[in-house]
Amino acid sequence: MRIIIAATILVLISHLGWAKEEELLFESVSNLPIHSFENDQSKLNFIAIIGGAGLKNKKGKSKNFLVSQRTTFTSYNMNYYLFPNWSESEKASYKLRASKKRASRILNLLKELRKRNSLPVYLVGFSRGSVDAASFAKKHHDKIRGIVLASGVYTNSSKNAESYSMQRIVGTKIGVNTLVAHHKKDLCKVTKFKFAKRFYDDLHAPVKELLAFDGGIPSGRKCGPLHYHGYENIESEAAKKISEWLLMDVDR
Repeated sequence: MRIIIAATILVLISHLGWAKEEELLFESVSNLPIHSFENDQSKLNFIAIIGGAGLKNKKGKSKNFLVSQRTTFTSYNMNYYLFPNWSESEKASYKLRASKKRASRILNLLKELRKRNSLPVYLVGFSRGSVDAASFAKKHHDKIRGIVLASGVYTNSSKNAESYSMQRIVGTKIGVNTLVAHHKKDLCKVTKFKFAKRFYDDLHAPVKELLAFDGGIPSGRKCGPLHYHGYENIESEAAKKISEWLLMDVDR
């Protein structure tokens, strides 16, 4: 398998010293580069999967907090990898995110990362990205340590999303450690907090925890990154709390 490292940049991370930022290209994963931060002191691999139409630009740009807070995540002793769409023209629909095709690409990324390190892997899915994380965990629970469902998709009546709620994909049992992170005031119609809480209460997992956030000042779309849904104005707090859970979980 041909691997191209398109760019390498050293980035100063406050807690760790120097972290290496790279644009990785794995042909079996995507035609787009995988933006990554790696450090020799890392304890786990963090794979970020954003929502909406997915990441479909070469520069790895997004207002999603999983992207804007990448140096926060990296400062907590973890390698960071931003999962892209297959190409700039591909849109990550609910159906695609739950497909074997998408899961195979994540699996190929895990195989490539295994060549770089032997650290446990966590899939961190935001909004529609929770569909990727949960679907993969149900198919390949033995390949990862855990998942984070951040502002995940839960019980709803949306024509496009109702079949892809965590209740439909996961049911009440999953074989990996699971963190449910959600804003109490999330107003997006497919990610209501009350259904996230109900899912969490019913879930049977090796380890589970609920992080319920409050605060922030919304300014954008109810289902966008600039609202309670995307932890607007508390992005750093959300990133820190998620990171703290990941480090605690990996040391269990």
